[in-house]
Amino acid sequence: MDTHPEPIDYPFSEPSGLTVDPEYEDCRSRPGLTWIRPPYGDHAWLVTRYADIRFVLRDRRFVRTPPPGSDEARLTPLPLQDSILNTDPPQQPRLRKALAQGLKFNAEHVRELEELATGEARRLLARCTAEPPPADLAAAYTKPLTVAILCPLIGIPEEDLAVFLDWFEGFAGTGLPADVVESRIEEISRYTARLIADRRQRPREDLVSRLVARLGQDDGLSMEELGELVNDILLAVDNVTTQLTNACYVLLSSPAHFRELAADPDLLPRAADELLRYAPFPSHVTFARYATEDVEVGGTLVRAGEQVLPALPAGNHDPRMFAEPERLDFHRGGNPHLSFGHGTHHCMGPPLVRMLVKVAVAALLGHPGLRLAAPDEELPWRADLIIRRIEELPVTW
Repeated sequence: MDTHPEPIDYPFSEPSGLTVDPEYEDCRSRPGLTWIRPPYGDHAWLVTRYADIRFVLRDRRFVRTPPPGSDEARLTPLPLQDSILNTDPPQQPRLRKALAQGLKFNAEHVRELEELATGEARRLLARCTAEPPPADLAAAYTKPLTVAILCPLIGIPEEDLAVFLDWFEGFAGTGLPADVVESRIEEISRYTARLIADRRQRPREDLVSRLVARLGQDDGLSMEELGELVNDILLAVDNVTTQLTNACYVLLSSPAHFRELAADPDLLPRAADELLRYAPFPSHVTFARYATEDVEVGGTLVRAGEQVLPALPAGNHDPRMFAEPERLDFHRGGNPHLSFGHGTHHCMGPPLVRMLVKVAVAALLGHPGLRLAAPDEELPWRADLIIRRIEELPVTW
């Protein structure tokens, strides 16, 4: 006998700009978790409280590997297959170690990248504002800034990126037919295979080459694992572009906060984290976790084999953790937001992302006349992606 409550259709509503669905607060105010019916896959428990999300993401009794016969609860036609995001210990720590050693994100390296990014950001904005307004800040600034820093770091030719980002929507689109998604995934895999083959023959000083060098080592990568890691890394370029664009949009939408940062640039590190907390990313939930045994979460008994879907934007806007969460506050202390995830599958690039957000915002402050060229209701937000993205950010000066 099924003792679950009647499932609620999820998502609750179509995203609007960077607003967080108010239904999340209704969920938090009710006892326990919320039983939902997602667009694809099995029913699942929606996790909306900050403390419960952190618990699920760090507790080893919740895993990414699905039990036999399950259909992953998700927003996209096909689940994301064979990704580092799908792995659990003992494989996952080994893959993360390989990626960490390839990234070399020590403090000195990040400082060097910050110098490069600062110069590039100033150059891009100077070139943009030298032309008559208006301009698309996403196309003229945040995207080329991300490309200029991340493409050489990763080892992807800049001329390939536009094509690759078109393929990305095969992963991130919620409305594409399954056969189109499969075709995009196959195209990405073929591109990745060519990139790896090139680096095996002609290694360079980049991340892909360093990962290729680990092939065949005792604790190294298999060819299949390498391909999936490179896929994940390339997808991160699009994610970073989106985060930079959203941060710039938030700042330009609030002239008072723009003036506050311009008057006190020492607030920039805190501002970067607050912008990352404030702007929802992803749009709704992160990937499903499966309970390996019965576990109580927030007053709900999650049975072995059942799925939970952590809603990171809901956690970042939980008033039990963040006072007045809908208010942008550059003086917010600590700010342990969930935009990089938490626990075993925590994002590996926070120092780089924080640095790029800080640099992108700091360069804007040098152009006090910069402002949005269209009202919010006319901005072209994408509602059919699992990440919250604005297609164009029109500005004038």
